[in-house]
Amino acid sequence: MTQAEAPAQLKISQPTLSRLLRNRKTIAGMYNDSNVNKNRKRKRCGKDEDVETALKEWFTCVREKDASVNGPLLKMKAEHFPQRMEKSNFVATDGWFRTWIAREKITYCKPADEQGEADEVAAYTLIRDEWPKIIADYLPTQIYNADETGLYYRTLPEHTFIFQDEKTKRFKACKERVTVLCCASLSGQKRPLLVISKSAIPRCFKGVKNLPTEYRANINTWMTTSIFSE
Repeated sequence: MTQAEAPAQLKISQPTLSRLLRNRKTIAGMYNDSNVNKNRKRKRCGKDEDVETALKEWFTCVREKDASVNGPLLKMKAEHFPQRMEKSNFVATDGWFRTWIAREKITYCKPADEQGEADEVAAYTLIRDEWPKIIADYLPTQIYNADETGLYYRTLPEHTFIFQDEKTKRFKACKERVTVLCCASLSGQKRPLLVISKSAIPRCFKGVKNLPTEYRANINTWMTTSIFSE
């Protein structure tokens, strides 16, 4: 088939055919990319093709190492590349970010194990029947709720952005943590946070005169009876 006959059979113009033939290697390369939406008819670029290309290459490299990537990190990297390219007019807005991940077939998920179901019936019965009896003789300012939580400050995010055709893998999370005790009254009064770590005087406290929290030390970073009683 000649180039004069092809446009009529394909129902396209001669300039369109010439452009497709001229860029056929690039088009075929994009189509063979497993992370490209093959249903689209044209390549739509964002507000800066160079930045988006660099961001996708970085994201692909990171996901090959099974590292978790969240939204704030992607936006930070998106604004990092223009600085290296000496471009000052690029801003990673929420609208641009949503459009970019949709165009690149990137989704957000969490590799998680199955969890047991909570006993909602027992919880509802406790709140309805027992709780009013427990608090009957106390004011809201006298009723406090306290709970401990572990802050794994060096672990990667549990959720990650991935390509839609990609399979996720779980990774070994860093177990370094501190324990944080949170406490508030029924009236909404918050008590200062209590942080428990391993070192009595960590290096990062050097020169620090005031902390925004209460701080105690325990070799296992756990809450103990003596710390809780204090």
